[in-house]
Amino acid sequence: MAKMLVFLVMTAMISVVHVSVTRIGERKTSLRQEALRYFLLVAGGITILALIVEFLSMTFQ
Repeated sequence: MAKMLVFLVMTAMISVVHVSVTRIGERKTSLRQEALRYFLLVAGGITILALIVEFLSMTFQ
């Protein structure tokens, strides 16, 4: 559980930094909303990929 918490915190930090650096001044969404959207996209994608790998690992054992 601690590893999952560390993963989520690190992903949140990366999301904020990424959005802050790549943000275009003309965006209509707030920095918080954009960072949250990016965080959910990245964390969700990595979690789904991990579940697929885990399923394949269990299948071929």
